[in-house]
Amino acid sequence: MLAGRDLERVDAAAARGRYRPGMRALILHGPGDLRLEERPRPTAGPGEVVVEVDAALTCATDAKILARGMHPSLGPVPVPFGHEGAGTVVEAGPEARAAVGDRVVVANSAPCGVCEWCDAGREGLCADIVYLSGTYAQYLWVPARIAAVNLLAIPDGVDPALAALSEPVACGLRGAERSAAAAGQSVVVLGGGLQGQVICAALARRGCEVILCDPHPERRALAVRMGAAATEDAPRDADGLARVRAMTPEGRGANVTVAAVGAVSVWETAVALVRPGGEVNLHGGPGPGEVLGVPAGPVHYGEITLQASYHHTPATFRAALTAISAAPELFAELLGPEIGLSEVAQVLAAGGQKRVVRP
Repeated sequence: MLAGRDLERVDAAAARGRYRPGMRALILHGPGDLRLEERPRPTAGPGEVVVEVDAALTCATDAKILARGMHPSLGPVPVPFGHEGAGTVVEAGPEARAAVGDRVVVANSAPCGVCEWCDAGREGLCADIVYLSGTYAQYLWVPARIAAVNLLAIPDGVDPALAALSEPVACGLRGAERSAAAAGQSVVVLGGGLQGQVICAALARRGCEVILCDPHPERRALAVRMGAAATEDAPRDADGLARVRAMTPEGRGANVTVAAVGAVSVWETAVALVRPGGEVNLHGGPGPGEVLGVPAGPVHYGEITLQASYHHTPATFRAALTAISAAPELFAELLGPEIGLSEVAQVLAAGGQKRVVRP
């Protein structure tokens, strides 16, 4: 096996040509242990495809997975890493629904379509869901079910990096879909990362008066372009809560609050900012064992609805690609500068804006 430094000397053209049948891939070995390795290039069986990755994206979920060394969507380590990507089909197995040369974006899962949760339109909870991982690599193996259900053609003129946003945007659209927020109602979204921005935009299009709270001025400015009626700094104390609450109708709190951050403390803030009879949407992945602690009295006597949203569905994945294709300049603002595979671990550890990975 080549050492990491030796692999870095092999440029992309050589790795995709003379270096076959191997490929470079990032492999997760445990908490904080992400290694750039040479692996065999995958092959396609019946219904499967192999995609040459043109662009992958870093993600806050990947940062959490790297820190924890595990996730429900992953098998046992060592395991290929990364779940947002797009590229070009280079091999299609028998009966595959894609052809060599197709530009495609791949979702990181596909539901069975027949279990009770799929029948209820909650495919993210599918009892037999198939997950995909491994977009931080030069080639990506796509299982047959995902190739059949959640492999979409990239519209002409759309950059693969933008198409790769379909997976996280689909999760945000699912979060908005789960909410009963109606036109004219007040909504407070806590968190101006990608998920918060997508939820903000979706509920603003619904006619809601969205207030987005985030500590970063540039994220607040983007939220206005996404449709927010107002923005505010993230409330961190009683004064911050009072300031945001004062922005809601009669100062009684929002009809709907959305915690678009995986921190339990933000979830608790969302409960504190909702008005009686309101709805709280918990969106984001907390750590294993974290406990949500909210006063039970206000939840009971205020008839507060607590609900969560997780993952995406085939419908929201398609809606995401459509939305991105309709407004590529706006969604491009969610992406930072390009990096290579060797920089992914450092970028994930540092956090910040989503980055485009060019394998």
